[in-house]
Amino acid sequence: MIRRNALVLLVAAALACAGPRAKAPAAPPPVAAAAPAPAGPDRSQVPPLGRAPELELPAQRHFALSNGLKVRLVEYRRLPVVAMNLLVGAGAGRDPARLPGLASFTAAMLTEGTKTRSAIQLSDETNFLGASIHASAGPDSAAVSGAVLAKHLAKYLTLFADVTMNPAFPRGDFDRVQDQRLVALLQQRDQPQPIASKTFIPIFWGPMPYGHYLLGNEASVKATRPRDLAEFHARNYRPENAELVVVGDVAEAELRPLLEATLGRWKRGGAPGRLAPTPPAAPHRTILVEKPDAPQTYLLVGMPGALRSSPDFVAASVAFQVLGGGSSSRLFRNLREEKGYTYGVYAMGDARKLAGVSLVAGSVKADVTGPAVKELLHELARMREEPVPAQELSDAKDALVLGLPADFATAGGIASRVAELALHGLPDDYWNGYADAVRKVDAEAVRRIAQRYLDPARMTVVMVGNPSVVRPQLAGLPLGPVDERPAPSPARGTRPARAAGAR
Repeated sequence: MIRRNALVLLVAAALACAGPRAKAPAAPPPVAAAAPAPAGPDRSQVPPLGRAPELELPAQRHFALSNGLKVRLVEYRRLPVVAMNLLVGAGAGRDPARLPGLASFTAAMLTEGTKTRSAIQLSDETNFLGASIHASAGPDSAAVSGAVLAKHLAKYLTLFADVTMNPAFPRGDFDRVQDQRLVALLQQRDQPQPIASKTFIPIFWGPMPYGHYLLGNEASVKATRPRDLAEFHARNYRPENAELVVVGDVAEAELRPLLEATLGRWKRGGAPGRLAPTPPAAPHRTILVEKPDAPQTYLLVGMPGALRSSPDFVAASVAFQVLGGGSSSRLFRNLREEKGYTYGVYAMGDARKLAGVSLVAGSVKADVTGPAVKELLHELARMREEPVPAQELSDAKDALVLGLPADFATAGGIASRVAELALHGLPDDYWNGYADAVRKVDAEAVRRIAQRYLDPARMTVVMVGNPSVVRPQLAGLPLGPVDERPAPSPARGTRPARAAGAR
């Protein structure tokens, strides 16, 4: 208001100093009133939903190279791009007991230099093509992935094959990556979520191949040597133990000779034996990890879940969406909107190749940890005992179905989803029928899933918080034995000391 009044005074002063004003021109003739503008949208009403996007997937073509490497090709002509995803049976489940984290470490080193190219040369040549190459490892597999313009595919495959087949694990780059991983593990000592994960994983999974943290631990990372990575690579990175997914602007007649000249030279060596599916340990117990003066308690709750290849997977996805899949889910509405205990607690399934886990995770205010757990148990009981109302069930299914086409909007997205089929042995037309399968899930199927996979009697719970505040609140809750553990030693500094004899 002050600025407006000042502006008025300045304009008035300027007019007063301007001298005699010229005679104003005659007023123009009146203009006919304009026709009223068309009425806008009625903003008092929620707009109706438009037509659901259709998911249309091109067919997959299957062939094999002369060395046995299986290939899946999806022709995707929308853009002149080719995306690739090479799956290798070299995930963390293959880690030796003495070196947990070896699979992840090996994958991280694939792009750090080959027998003919340094890490800098690889980076320069890849960037010159406007392309990308990444490598990583999960619980079930490792993956080498990336994308390139179709016109540069031949040169790109030379780099892609070199990274996959000929990593050199050079000492200087090894030392740098080793230090990076040690620093990451040190920093995680102060972070509630990694603390909870590292505590939960060995307790829930037990002796099965998933029973260790993906990055390993500080002792195993320090003990790892370049020769360990080379031996792991030689043992597991074989064409018989891999499958390549290619999606993009390329036909089989063009692609096959390019692959034969590059990945076709990958030497056979025999695939490692299959890992046997075994049930997780899943003890009914609670671990309270000390984090002094923490204003919140991080909760990680796990129960045995479905395999990714299980017929229960689709109905389980709907059940998790109802329970804790987003802002309209039961946990969100109860614990956040109604009680104000949290910013968000979520439910999800981690469905793997050998076993699965049903998870609930999130942070709650420390002084309401007990009430929050009580409400969580209440919501699990509702899922197991009461049918989900029709509208709530419909909303959950819409969230899954309507979001699916976005996953297939790019060549890279399609490659990732097709790779999921390859990893878990699912049929080629799985995604084509996914929406219909979700639509067919009814309230009784959700309740059956909840009774099978959301069982509080098989619940392993990890809490990271202040024991003096949290422990008294747990009295009377059906959480099994409660064990208290000290906090991990805090990280000191940013660069770990290198183990003696490491160089």
